[in-house]
Amino acid sequence: MNNMLNISFKNNLSKSLTGTILLIGTYFFFSVMELTAKELGESFNPFLIVFARYSSQLVILIIIFNKKSLKHLKSDFPILQSLRGTLLLITTCFMFTGLAYLPFAENIAIYMIGPVITTLLASLILKEKISLTQMIIVIIGLIGALIIANPQSATFNYFVIFPLLAALCFSFFTISTKFLNLTDSNQTTLLYTAISGTVLSLPFLFIYSDTPTLFHLFLMLCLGLLATIGHFLFINALKVINASFAAPFVYLTVLLAAFWGFFLYNEIPNNNTIAGGLLIIIAGIFIIRIKKK
Repeated sequence: MNNMLNISFKNNLSKSLTGTILLIGTYFFFSVMELTAKELGESFNPFLIVFARYSSQLVILIIIFNKKSLKHLKSDFPILQSLRGTLLLITTCFMFTGLAYLPFAENIAIYMIGPVITTLLASLILKEKISLTQMIIVIIGLIGALIIANPQSATFNYFVIFPLLAALCFSFFTISTKFLNLTDSNQTTLLYTAISGTVLSLPFLFIYSDTPTLFHLFLMLCLGLLATIGHFLFINALKVINASFAAPFVYLTVLLAAFWGFFLYNEIPNNNTIAGGLLIIIAGIFIIRIKKK
């Protein structure tokens, strides 16, 4: 009996450790993707970068799936899959626009209001019950976003609306993902995401026809590669750990954003960004703990 308990403990430890490593890798690659987008944003319109992000990911996925690509296109809800991809495209547009005009850490910190908004939408759309405690936590998260945005400041930056809108769209995206996970495979969802984003962002290529250098083309290809690696790491992480265990790791994004912003751009987060970011993280973690219970 003791041997069986020891084996079970070791297996659980191994899965938790493996999942943790995969999740850290997931948000590391996502943060590097956002850095790459910010770098490209200094030379190109954010909408052109959006096209590069999705088209490069589509090429990579077709190479990976090869002859199985058509098989993975079979979905029980193709229209909802396309709508979900559209929501992620809009999220990316808002996110990349924010990255082009806001400090890195500030943009990411405001975007982290997403899990809090998702809780409200789950109550309104999925009819999930929301307690008074959850409502208070949601309000705390919103206060955190307002502190970072600082609308009363004489130098108020109106571009803070973009990460807020990105968080709102991503919340709707999360709700649709929760439904589609019951019927479609991860490969199907990834492929529809890349196709929807590429098709819908194709007009941007003709509107914003800046000619990229070889280095810029390399960075654009990296956007799709980094996004694909990040998604695959996340999918594999959820195969060995529970979603409730994985959820709090999203807040690594704020820490990585602060690190990259300081290390590469000499951006020192101001007191508002630090205080507001902490409130958003605390609100999100409490919501996740409540859901877990």
